[in-house]
Amino acid sequence: MGLKDTFYKTASRYEPLQRVLRNAVVARKLRFPEVISIESSSFCNADCIMCPRELLSRKKGNMSMELYRKIIDECAENARYIKLVQPFMFGESFINKQLVDMIAYTKNRLPRVPVSVSTNGSLIDPRKAQELIDCKLDKINIDIDGATADTFEAVRVGLDYKQVVENARYLMELKRSTASRTPEITVTIINMEETQHEVEAFRELWAPIADNVVVQSYTTWTGSVDDKNVGDQAAASAVGGFTFPCKHPWEEFVIANDGRVSICCLDFDFKVEVGDVSKQSIREVWNGAPIEEIRQKMIENRYDELEICSQCNNYIFQTECAWHQVWK
Repeated sequence: MGLKDTFYKTASRYEPLQRVLRNAVVARKLRFPEVISIESSSFCNADCIMCPRELLSRKKGNMSMELYRKIIDECAENARYIKLVQPFMFGESFINKQLVDMIAYTKNRLPRVPVSVSTNGSLIDPRKAQELIDCKLDKINIDIDGATADTFEAVRVGLDYKQVVENARYLMELKRSTASRTPEITVTIINMEETQHEVEAFRELWAPIADNVVVQSYTTWTGSVDDKNVGDQAAASAVGGFTFPCKHPWEEFVIANDGRVSICCLDFDFKVEVGDVSKQSIREVWNGAPIEEIRQKMIENRYDELEICSQCNNYIFQTECAWHQVWK
């Protein structure tokens, strides 16, 4: 019995209209993943206090261009289903010297699909900034956790605040001076114990020049690190838990640099492996038995059988999203 069959059986206890809506949403999402997250590099040049990098047991590496092309070529055949491609996952993507080539290849094969990169900003020198403009990267997120050098360097250990700020400002100015429409530039700060006193100053500093300023809640990486949330989010993170299916295994396809696939971008060590795109197609993995079993357990609220999911606080990011509303 496949996931669709068991889903329909499980959903039969719900009101007819809600059941029809859920069936339609699930059927659409099972066609092909909407978000493709590809770990271009698992190496990093920082030692951030909120990152579980010291717990990483899998081998670090950069994705090969050959494997990346294989992934994107299949995506091109299914472009109508894809909403976003992200050539990053766990690591600093710009350490992979082929990253710009990867972005350019994606834009060539998937011209209508947005491509987004997240970075700590330390490696975006003027030459790299120009390359990002030239390759028509759609979106870039620069994580800058602090409005002062003292706070930033205490959080993002090993990075230089002045250099990161200069790099971000240069990219923003280059975009304006070249009248480029891309990339859309977002700067983010995590609202946590170490940064909460600088959140408003961070907004004031970057709002005049960045396209977006985002204040994020704190993730515990499936319970791997101590919770540093503050305020209402601290309370929600401490006492809650998933009571509905997490959206990640239904929307995002997460690929490690060696081709292995996990159910979630927060599974940094790939403890839950559901396939390998160096040997399988994306579609085979997306509709395969391992991920179907996990989805069904989530539908039935059997999170006690999903070790990393049972410890995850990511529900605090999903309680207001449309996906949650479908399951109420």
